[in-house]
Amino acid sequence: MVRVKVNDRIVEVPPGTSVMDAVFHAGYDVPLFCSEKHLSPIGACRMCLVRIGLPKRGPDGKPVLNERGEPEIAWQPKLAASCVTAVADGMVVDTLSEVVREAQAGMVEFTLLNHPLDCPTCDKGGACELQDRTVEYGLYEKYYQKAPLELPTYTRFEFTRRHVDKHHPLSPFVVLDRERCIHCKRCVRYFEEIPGDEVLDFIERGMHTFIGTMDFGLPSGFSGNITDICPVGALLDLTARFRARNWEMEETPTTCTLCPVGCGITADTRSGELLRIRAREVPEVNEIWLCDAGRFGHEWADQERLKTPMVRKDGRLQEATWEEAFAALREGLKGARKEEVGIYLAHDATLEEGLMASELAKALATPHLDFEGRTAAPASLYPAATFEDLLGADFALVLGDPTEEAPLLHLRLSEFVRDLKPPQRFAHGTPFADLSIKERMPRRRDKMALFAPYRAPLMRWAAIHQVHAPGEERELLLALLGEKEGSEAVQRAKEAWERAQNPVLILGAGVLQDSVAAERARLLAERKGAKVLAMTPAANARGLEALGVWPGERGAAWDEPGAAYAYYGFVPPEEALRDKRFLVMHLSHLHPLAERYAHVVLPAPTFYEKRGHVVNLEGRVLPLSPAPIANGEAESALQALALLAEALGVKPPFRLGMEAERELRSRKVPGPMGLLAHRTKALRPKGQEGRVYLRPTMWRGQQLTGKVREAVRPELWVHPETARAEALLEGAKVAVESPWGQMEAHVVLREDIPKGFLYLSALRPSAGRRTEAKLLVPAGGEA
Repeated sequence: MVRVKVNDRIVEVPPGTSVMDAVFHAGYDVPLFCSEKHLSPIGACRMCLVRIGLPKRGPDGKPVLNERGEPEIAWQPKLAASCVTAVADGMVVDTLSEVVREAQAGMVEFTLLNHPLDCPTCDKGGACELQDRTVEYGLYEKYYQKAPLELPTYTRFEFTRRHVDKHHPLSPFVVLDRERCIHCKRCVRYFEEIPGDEVLDFIERGMHTFIGTMDFGLPSGFSGNITDICPVGALLDLTARFRARNWEMEETPTTCTLCPVGCGITADTRSGELLRIRAREVPEVNEIWLCDAGRFGHEWADQERLKTPMVRKDGRLQEATWEEAFAALREGLKGARKEEVGIYLAHDATLEEGLMASELAKALATPHLDFEGRTAAPASLYPAATFEDLLGADFALVLGDPTEEAPLLHLRLSEFVRDLKPPQRFAHGTPFADLSIKERMPRRRDKMALFAPYRAPLMRWAAIHQVHAPGEERELLLALLGEKEGSEAVQRAKEAWERAQNPVLILGAGVLQDSVAAERARLLAERKGAKVLAMTPAANARGLEALGVWPGERGAAWDEPGAAYAYYGFVPPEEALRDKRFLVMHLSHLHPLAERYAHVVLPAPTFYEKRGHVVNLEGRVLPLSPAPIANGEAESALQALALLAEALGVKPPFRLGMEAERELRSRKVPGPMGLLAHRTKALRPKGQEGRVYLRPTMWRGQQLTGKVREAVRPELWVHPETARAEALLEGAKVAVESPWGQMEAHVVLREDIPKGFLYLSALRPSAGRRTEAKLLVPAGGEA
């Protein structure tokens, strides 16, 4: 450890720590604009200037002592940027002297020279770092009151401020106000260093400098993070712009359950409306980042909500009270044999809801128990790796597309190929200036091999990569096991895997949906003693599997018919809904299939409104907290299943979430941020037929509304030769009859996918599967 004196306090920090983090660790503040957690500091803003000194040393190398017996300090002639200076033993840092305060005030004045007076109309007001720094460091008496008897001068600027482009849209989700931009370069460095998409840069020079991009749009699934790290109101979230002031919104820390990563988010609400989603720092999971689907895809939660129960009367669903819904449940389930009742949870059901379903299924002795998006092989088939394990590995073998299946894993792999390790934690949290991060760090492509059914974005960082046809995962894994000959890329990956001392295996839905491929992947991992990150389509797959939410012998799966009476917490394929004697659906939004088949529809909360816990792909237990969103009479699956139990004449296992939570603790389920260790070898093979491959997407179907509808569209990827055979035109709109009903998709011709297959955006937890689908508008449809 290195001893550093900051003002009057002595702290010990690890070697290589920045002076900035030593100052924070000592309990002092230092202003900054240019640097942000996990971004490499470049010292451009000069707000973090400090005075630095080291002990003088005599000819014998020993410190020179003054008359008080203390080491004499040799101060550097100029102030230094604390974000790019590493600590040294015996260093003395001064952040409070007059010369430091004067320099900081000067930088604030320089930053404000051309900054517009937009605070009354700027969405960043109340959460603006420039406002905070101006109040704390900007008004320095030496500048503004030359003599005690003179009136203070609050500004020395006497010219017209510069005027440039305002409200310039960078993408459908992000708007840039170039007048407010202070050229801190955070956004530019973010794209270069975090997702690795170099799309923004400084254009022109001097007073004409501005941030811009060559084309409209930010081609990255992680563009929204720049709205969080922008220190002023230059980059704003268009889904939340002009909707409320920062101090009017109520902040709720919770967890996103759109994918199996489980990123920490903050839900900002006002008057029952969900106005904004921001990333929340969870160093173990998402650090401080969030994908665009998790950030911008929230508008659906407020629109056309199902707020009261609905009961089928005279052939159609009509609004009803909960008492009427319970009466309809008792009537519809009268005479039902308990083993004929199916219980099917949503993919993001909490651990508490999963425990309720599991215990109720035991009480009913029914084998019909499952959850949406369960794959043929469970995620619990493999020992779970953590993100820290990944950063400590020396080789990663990826079978799938992390960018779409588990988006934040893309950013973790970006760190992995740059040899970055989890940052040292300080008293103030994550380092603000991690000196291990450099600008434009070379990426070690030899550390990763990637195989996917199409050209995935991460292939640019993998020295070994190959595109294969859907369904070829089992042959590919057989070659990796050395039991058959493979292509040159597969052979190189096999050799790299065998050489690795501490590898990690990353599996996508294409492997998990094929029980044969999944079993071969298990053998591959076990022979090497490797841990696995299983990117399941279901957000809480590991948690629900651990609680026994799994079909019994001869039990119908979540997408199969079989149970004569059923409860669904989601909308399954239409085939599973036909011929039901009584059907209960528990949904947050009414769906056409529910209107056609359901006898009772109960209002459900979205994951933004749930309280409970989920388990991510690492096996980490993550908490959910309810945001105050107006959802009418919506109740969780705990209450809905309790009603179902009473209607069947069975005592509900639980009535309250606290009861279920207490039972989870008694079963040794870890608390928040703990790791749940659960393994199983259960497989449930399912045939894969059809030439339509459901391609993983980070977006979900319910999100395609508002701003998202303008930016994201379902796509049908086709090889040009296959398109000619099917008479499909580039950019044409076709109607596709899928298992979930009809959907529209735009034709995209791609030469990097195998011939004969149609790649359709999954938009739901069914990615990686092959199915039959019909094109209802051939010959190109509507252009």
